[in-house]
Amino acid sequence: MFAAGYDISTQKSYEKTMDEFDEIVGFNYLCAMHLNDAKFGVGSKKDRHESIGKGYIGIKGFECIIKDRRIGDIPLILETIDESIWVKEIELLHSFES
Repeated sequence: MFAAGYDISTQKSYEKTMDEFDEIVGFNYLCAMHLNDAKFGVGSKKDRHESIGKGYIGIKGFECIIKDRRIGDIPLILETIDESIWVKEIELLHSFES
């Protein structure tokens, strides 16, 4: 999504992107999400994975995803690059749950 040009790095850009997604596709068709930060900027067309908070999406983007009630109970699949910090990344994501 981010590499394709859809910014989710701030609350405002996340809401705009996800509202557009809902209007065009619909959340009822969203079955899962892969979570990883981005090594390259928005619209780069380069989907290179980075650890949560160490890339261009940043922590705020992931906080927006986790707090978005429209996401519901779909599977969220961690696709980050450093398995030695997976536990910490998962703990961070859980800390955003409200």
